Parts: sequence; structure tokens; C-alpha cells
Amino acid sequence: MEWLVPNKLMVAAVAPFEELEQYAMEAIEAKIPLGDEDNVSIKREYDMKVPPLFEKWMVDTIDEMFWLHKDVGGIFGNTKDKMRIIKMWANEMHKGDQHQPHMHQYSLYSFTCYIRTTNDDAPFYFIWNETGNPVHIDANSTGHALIFPANLIHTVYPKRTDDVRISVSGNVVIDVDKT
Repeated sequence: MEWLVPNKLMVAAVAPFEELEQYAMEAIEAKIPLGDEDNVSIKREYDMKVPPLFEKWMVDTIDEMFWLHKDVGGIFGNTKDKMRIIKMWANEMHKGDQHQPHMHQYSLYSFTCYIRTTNDDAPFYFIWNETGNPVHIDANSTGHALIFPANLIHTVYPKRTDDVRISVSGNVVIDVDKT
């Protein structure tokens, strides 16, 4: 695990990668549309089931590294047992595709994990100052997750290469009804 920007943006190697890859490929094969608005969504985003081992890994990683969900972040009495992934989706990105600037409301954390990437792929871009912060995606990004507070505005620049990039994304919440 490595902070790219302390308490804002972290990259980590996904431990249960095989499970995540299997669920992603099943979602892409099923092609159940996510249903996001066309002006924000990339063309091929598909609803995905939450892999149980991956969810545990994600919650443990967030609990170890981030503080927004803890007392210091203003949420008192929370434990990682109340955190869960509320939604996940698989993304297929083809040459020319891009994801417009957006953020994920109603969640504490969001993530993107890379299943298939190549060199010189479209950068993931965070906008928190006048210049923004690109995260360059290349062949080494496969098997890694970007984890960040859900209210960070982000975008994906147009894909420049001919091959297909596959990623999964999702949102983590505190489930106040979970005991």
C-alpha cells in the first residue's frame, strides 16, 4: 500500500485478485447495464455482484489506512464491521471512450481496480486544485486498486490505445442498520 496523496489517494495491490477478476468477467459477459446517466458514464459499464473476499479486503484496507470513517473524521462509534460495498460495476473502455468529471455522492469511499491494462493507457484524473492530479495507468496497474474519498471529483481521459481496458469500480458506505 502506498499513499499517492496522504489521506486522499492510495494505491494497493489487490490480494483476492483472482476472485475480483472472475466476478468482473462474469459482469462483462452478462452485460447488465449500470444505468448511469449517458453524459457521465462510459459506454460499457455493467452491474456487478460484490465478491465477498474482495469486500473484506477492501474494508480491512480502508480501516487500516483511512480516517474519514473514524472518530477523528467526525463519525463516532463506527467500526469496520459496519462498512460495506454498496455497489460495484465493471467497465470496458475502448479507444476514444472517456468518463466525464463526477463524484460519488452518498458514499464515504470509492475505488477503481484494474483487471486488464496496457502501457500508455488513459489517465485517471483527480480534480482538487486548479491543476488537478493525474494517475497514469499502464501495464503495471493491473491487479491494483485506487482508493479515495468518494467526494473527490475525478474523470478518466479519453483512451488512446486500441486494446480494451477492463476495470471495476465501487462505493463503500457505513451501514447504520448493520449490527
